[in-house]
Amino acid sequence: MTSLLVPSKTCRLAALATLVLLLAGCGHSTASLAELDSKALIELIEQHQPKEQRDLVEVDLGRLRAVHRLPTGSPIYVQFHLVGLVPADQQAHLAELLPQYEKRLRDALLSLVQRSETEQLTDPALTYFRGEVVTTINRVLGETLLQSVVFSDFSIDRDASMPWSTPATEAKPKGGGHGGGHGGGHGH
Repeated sequence: MTSLLVPSKTCRLAALATLVLLLAGCGHSTASLAELDSKALIELIEQHQPKEQRDLVEVDLGRLRAVHRLPTGSPIYVQFHLVGLVPADQQAHLAELLPQYEKRLRDALLSLVQRSETEQLTDPALTYFRGEVVTTINRVLGETLLQSVVFSDFSIDRDASMPWSTPATEAKPKGGGHGGGHGGGHGH
């Protein structure tokens, strides 16, 4: 319910773009928001984003499968591939830390899935859960490295025997990566 009260990042960016166009339009001949093509609109939005948000890179944080209990007590199985967004200048530092904290991160994320409210896990935008994942990972690392996370292949199943969903061409983490091959039976 809280996610309905907090405007999404897309809504905030669209509002910012509209405001910029309205303010820039005073005394100048500018194209209306409707007249801009998608590339021009994206460029306009990116110009007004803080530099630190433009310089984020993706870091593969692995796959996770965990059991979450419904209020009725019956289990559901939550699985996802997690990608972290970090400032480009912090990517190497995070890559150094991940092997040291791999087991603690996995345990903290399993615990987070288990104690989350079902509504937080079934929210289509995963807004609250996404923020909790970022906070949890940064707390375990002892540093604020992660800015956000992206979920790939997020699914919830009632059947424990459901296989991992896999993309048509599975991406392999470079250099061994974090969390590769964690699929069968973990988190039960």
